[in-house]
Amino acid sequence: MIGINKQAVSQQLPDSIAVFSGEILTADSLIPVENAHVISKFNHWGTISNEEGKFKMYVSKNDSLLITSVGYRPIILHVLDSMISEDNPYPILMHIDTIRINEVIIRAFWDYQTFKLIVSEMEPMSLDQFYPNYEGTGLLYKDVHPASIKGPVQALYDVLNRDVRLQRKLIRIRKEYNELMIQMGRPEDTIPPKPEHMLR
Repeated sequence: MIGINKQAVSQQLPDSIAVFSGEILTADSLIPVENAHVISKFNHWGTISNEEGKFKMYVSKNDSLLITSVGYRPIILHVLDSMISEDNPYPILMHIDTIRINEVIIRAFWDYQTFKLIVSEMEPMSLDQFYPNYEGTGLLYKDVHPASIKGPVQALYDVLNRDVRLQRKLIRIRKEYNELMIQMGRPEDTIPPKPEHMLR
């Protein structure tokens, strides 16, 4: 076991450098925060906290420490002379970083083959087709008319058009999936023709 003489180490350090001892805790329950990253902004060196949330590192006078940990808000701590003590760690409280996300509907794929088919058949789609720019055209103000019979050229174009083929494929896959869910007695897991976020 190798012993370190603190007095000898302190004699080798310049006056502008000191040893800062800290203890990182959660602000709400004072539980130690393990593996928090502590970086000296002036000296560009750092360390991590141990399982008790404690750490020691060299700091300069008027140094700033950047303290980060996953799930907590980052802290910038300005080190004052009154905070420096090797024997008594300075308590640092980290607040939980709460992230709100929108509601998500998760649908179960009971049959792996169905899931594999849907994923393998998907192709990247451009969002431009869903948000066309109708500014400066009469289309923005036209009344909606019922569908009419298309000519042979338009019908041939629709058959060969990649986007239309993809749309038909997705409709077919959705229909097969919905039939499977109904057979399994799970009609609530069927996929609607129009996504719920587009109905609003």
